[in-house]
Amino acid sequence: MTSKKEEAARLAAAALDPILSPRIERRAPRVAMNTVTDFTGELGKVEKDLVQTQNKLALYEGSLPTRKLSPSVVKPSKFANRIEQSFDGADFEAFKEEIASAGGNVQPIKVRPTGDGFYEIVFGHRRNRACQELGLEVLALIQENMSDKQLFEEMSRENEQRKDLSAYELALHYKRAIDLKLYKNWSEIAAVLGKTKQLVSRYSALAELPKAVVDAFPSPNDIQPKWAEKLRRVVEVDASAVMQAVNGVKGRGLSARSVFEVLINVPEKEFTRVNYPIGVWKETAKRISFELEKAHLSEQQMEELKAFIGSLKPKSSPG
Repeated sequence: MTSKKEEAARLAAAALDPILSPRIERRAPRVAMNTVTDFTGELGKVEKDLVQTQNKLALYEGSLPTRKLSPSVVKPSKFANRIEQSFDGADFEAFKEEIASAGGNVQPIKVRPTGDGFYEIVFGHRRNRACQELGLEVLALIQENMSDKQLFEEMSRENEQRKDLSAYELALHYKRAIDLKLYKNWSEIAAVLGKTKQLVSRYSALAELPKAVVDAFPSPNDIQPKWAEKLRRVVEVDASAVMQAVNGVKGRGLSARSVFEVLINVPEKEFTRVNYPIGVWKETAKRISFELEKAHLSEQQMEELKAFIGSLKPKSSPG
């Protein structure tokens, strides 16, 4: 064994000359390859989940955390596009059952404060109505400082991801934005939302159909956008004839397509109208009518007219 003096001398010399200092061999820790592989795989899963979570949170960027609200303080948006039929029927009842079984809406609605203790819906009108009818609080994200344009555009983007919103409801949604002076015209809406002019033209025609025409269908939600242009044209050409056709389909239980076909069979040209001293002759491609004042005919003339009409026979079909 070396003496303490010799060891001290060696350490002193090493301090003066690093070459003489003892070398310490460092070894990497031994880790099994399967452990590294497992760790890498778990890390990949965590990163994937993180990306998915970030994407979901991006939809609610700038929002406050979710909280439960009483549906009584949540009001429909002034840009709301849901018609009353969307809160009725078997589909909505099934939707309510899903929410009831979960104890509330799992997917939150989004609202903005209106400054009077109430909240206006950005999206989620059906979820809010379902919770209201079930007597449940509604889970909501509250977005502060949201402008009308931000609300409208976010509602529109969210609507595009939903399959249960009808073309008619979308058309009313866009029209309301114009009526409330949010946008100047349909072309501006097309530009903002990235829609084609052809599609927006169909929505415009759909939104501007007379109420009587819309009510002729089993549900407004059944009217297809591609029908709207032709319906608008026949209304512009001969509104009174279309109204007669509307009255003819009431109570017949026709399908939406059958109603459409009845309405567009109205001739797309002006009917012939001839004014006579005793009445008015009206003629279309398929119908003739003559309205006259009864006072202009004697009893004998009336009987003769009835006899003449009775003598008319329909054309026999070609054999």
